[in-house]
Amino acid sequence: MMVGIKKFNNTMKRLLILIFVASIFTACYDDYRVDYSHTTVAFTTADGGSGDPDTMWRTVVKDEGLNLDFGVYLAGVIENNEERYVSYDIDPSLLTGTDYELLPSDYYDLSNPEEFVIPSGNIIGSVNIALDSTRFLNDPLATERHYALPFRLTETNADSILSTQSTKVLVLSYMNRFHGYYDQDVTYTTYDLEGNELNSGAIENVINGTTLSNDLFRTDGMIFRGSDFMMNVNPTDHDNVTLEYYPNPNADNAPQNVAVTDEGVALATSYVSSWENINAIKDDYTPSSSTDKGDGAYGNWPNDDVWNWVEYDYGDNVYNFTLSQIYWWTDNGGILIPYDAYMEYWDMETEAWVRVENEVGVNANMFNDTELSVTTNRLRMHFVATASQGILEWRTWGTPVPSAEEQSAVSGITMLDGEENSYDPETSTFTLNYRIDYEFNDFYTIVNSNLVWRNRIRDGVNEWRR
Repeated sequence: MMVGIKKFNNTMKRLLILIFVASIFTACYDDYRVDYSHTTVAFTTADGGSGDPDTMWRTVVKDEGLNLDFGVYLAGVIENNEERYVSYDIDPSLLTGTDYELLPSDYYDLSNPEEFVIPSGNIIGSVNIALDSTRFLNDPLATERHYALPFRLTETNADSILSTQSTKVLVLSYMNRFHGYYDQDVTYTTYDLEGNELNSGAIENVINGTTLSNDLFRTDGMIFRGSDFMMNVNPTDHDNVTLEYYPNPNADNAPQNVAVTDEGVALATSYVSSWENINAIKDDYTPSSSTDKGDGAYGNWPNDDVWNWVEYDYGDNVYNFTLSQIYWWTDNGGILIPYDAYMEYWDMETEAWVRVENEVGVNANMFNDTELSVTTNRLRMHFVATASQGILEWRTWGTPVPSAEEQSAVSGITMLDGEENSYDPETSTFTLNYRIDYEFNDFYTIVNSNLVWRNRIRDGVNEWRR
């Protein structure tokens, strides 16, 4: 009996100690759980992905609601026991020097056009912005981050407005429900014009779709991704989805100075002086004259009245070359302008050098242009002068030759008659069957593709499959 009483007493002692300690911590917490001496209101520094704390990007989704709330917060109190108001103006001067345009007044309605109200019991006060489903959605600029509402806080019954967070540019745009990334499972077969199979394959990749208008969106790929393989998709009729090829306005297949853009190009020569820099001929420098050596030049002194050559070797990269431009160097002494020159290209089938028919100019103080129409991975320039010879720049313009037929320049796409081209809203899946035709090529590709919506990025937030 005595043992039981002792155990009970010990238990009670421990319990009393715990209660005492807890009361101490509670008292300490209550000591620090106090309001500040003054209150302030402010806009949040959240930016919605803009990267600017004074600017917030907000995007609505067509068919998922064209309303959004925007507001201010109250700081300085643990609990707000009274209603606060914060007056504001729409101040267009906040857009000066930005890329944004004031959102037209008939594009939206504000639930309270004068002030934010922070109700008692809350620390957030907001207004609802209702975007017009006709005017806003039918403005092509509304799919971009173009229109904005610039808010400026002017007055409050709180103690103050935080000066560093008293303005906010709210940039508004919309996307349609098809906007986002798609898992693509595609098979394809390429035929010549007689119907003989040239190639076939299957690819799984991710295609990005961006909003163009209410329902129209653009993909950044067909079989392959890239700005040369874009198409517009119109799923307005779910049972009759239509496709249209969208040519790249800044096509990658526009001729480029591949002597500069191809980082793997190798230079070779019959001879170069040890103190000269052969790599200077591909540094994209624009000389002011043939004596303007700039950052260096190719020179082959002493090689008086001897034919010499310089070669570009592009290795595994093959180009359709359209133009050569060479700028000769002279020091008016041991290095002189050539009196004759010609070009050769490497015939990849016969594995032999072939002379280019068009002449190479030997004029001073200018780029000498030679038109080309050759497909190769090697070009060679030959030249001779009464003294030694030099080159300031040699530019070679061309377009990459695709490594596969399906990567050739596209001329258009056609829906296949009798084949399914549809959209299933239950699974967010496109079933597409179409034909790709190519520029300057006598073959075409039949494509069978399934595109399944997976996620989208909205205002810096990754939203996954719905």
